[in-house]
Amino acid sequence: MRPTRPGCVVVAVAAAVAFGGAAATGQAASPGARAAATAKLVKTIHRIESKPRYHQSDWGYQVVDQRTGKVLAGQRTHKMFDPGSTMKLYSVSAALAMYGPSYRFRTPVYRQGPVAGGTLSGNLVLVASGDPSLGLREQPNGTLDYESLPAANQSYADQLPGAVEPPGNPLAGLDQLAQSVRASGVTQINGDVIVDDRLFKVYDGFPDGLMSAIWVNENLVDLLVTPGTVGGPASIAPRPITGTYVVDNKVTTVAKGRPTNLTVSEPTKGTIEVRGTIAAGSPPTLRVWEIADPAAFARTAFIEALQRAGVTVSAATTGPNPATLLPAKDSYSASDLVGEHVSATLSQFAKLILKVSWNRGADVMACLVAVRLGSTDCADGMRGEVRHAVGLGVPRNGVVPQDGAGSDDQGRTTPAAMVTLLRRAAKTPYGNALVDALPILGRDGTLANVLSRSPAAGHAQIKTGNRVVSNSAGQIIVLGNSLAGYVQTRSGRHVVVMIAVGNVPIRTSLAFLNVVTDQARMLEAIYRDL
Repeated sequence: MRPTRPGCVVVAVAAAVAFGGAAATGQAASPGARAAATAKLVKTIHRIESKPRYHQSDWGYQVVDQRTGKVLAGQRTHKMFDPGSTMKLYSVSAALAMYGPSYRFRTPVYRQGPVAGGTLSGNLVLVASGDPSLGLREQPNGTLDYESLPAANQSYADQLPGAVEPPGNPLAGLDQLAQSVRASGVTQINGDVIVDDRLFKVYDGFPDGLMSAIWVNENLVDLLVTPGTVGGPASIAPRPITGTYVVDNKVTTVAKGRPTNLTVSEPTKGTIEVRGTIAAGSPPTLRVWEIADPAAFARTAFIEALQRAGVTVSAATTGPNPATLLPAKDSYSASDLVGEHVSATLSQFAKLILKVSWNRGADVMACLVAVRLGSTDCADGMRGEVRHAVGLGVPRNGVVPQDGAGSDDQGRTTPAAMVTLLRRAAKTPYGNALVDALPILGRDGTLANVLSRSPAAGHAQIKTGNRVVSNSAGQIIVLGNSLAGYVQTRSGRHVVVMIAVGNVPIRTSLAFLNVVTDQARMLEAIYRDL
């Protein structure tokens, strides 16, 4: 995958954070008792904020009663923060609002010409729908599989330990489409195979990679590296295997206990080179490479799927996608439909994106928001995100998105804006889908190993976000770390919360866990005291 922007450090929340706490009493509190509890909460938060590590930092938070909208506690609620991935709540909620949680991506295939004796005299066109899965992760019960820490999403394979390949066949959607083409009676194509990716323009303006309307294996080539004998080569299993790329293996197995150090590059077009060392006896290590031309890659993979299904294609299997041969946009006839892949619901994609904090998935949501506005420019998704937030009562100057994922460090929001968005969104027709998509404290997603043994575990659905950067002098600073979501307190009260901190100098990447722990303590105090 393309390198992370210079200076960017991504930190996994890999250590379990566990605190004690009293059991829920279930008893209603008097107004005086609630005031005392709030005072106790504020005192706890202030004590954490006053630690020496935060003397140069900024804190802001807001806690609001979900039913009444009453602000229960807050600090710098209208101050702008770089919140990191909690910005995904703006892009995902906007997409859910504009398309609906039951929306499904439909990826059709059309013939462009007559069929006689099984031979299509013309082209076959796959029309990309923006489906970020296209069969990958799809489960028999209609859900999409997602990872929970310490297992990390494959898109973070070059940055986090424990990244895993998603289950299932990354070519499943293309195989299903190819079988449908064969079932329609087509056995030979005397023409070309084309991918129509005009839903939105290919966009490279977000920090996390190329945006395209066509996605195969999340537009990544997986490279699973397994050690061999000491001094000998490692083995590399690429996925998916297509004619687009070959892998040049230059990885050596070193003695057990030695560091594993792997780099991936594409020195010549179509050749993925993997260099470095991997320790003997260590588990397989995943690396990924971002596909440079998604449409051409998908075309090759689709032609190979057609061949597996028993359809002969006269056109060359590899090479550029011949987009100049496409008919006028939206000119396809239903009578020419020869296959269609139907995805899981958008609510399932929201869950995948928010549970694992999938950056490019959130960016796709921004692109789809732009499409709903009548634009093919993904950058216009920011206009849609702001319009959606303002429609929920967020002040226009309360949020400034720069991408769908929260990876652009110029993106900003305030605790009050985020809490307003979450509280109002929960009351909409897509509210249940948004709440259900959030990581559950101590149970799954990016919060699976945070407060896992606390009484608060299972009682909060919270999005995490962080932005951590370094420089050539070895200095590291947390530009922003945040939590945002919903808590059901031990008294049974439902509250909406955002906690944000910015500008925290740290000495090592692992020291970032201290910031995570401190915010987790605040979250547990909210559960315990309110």
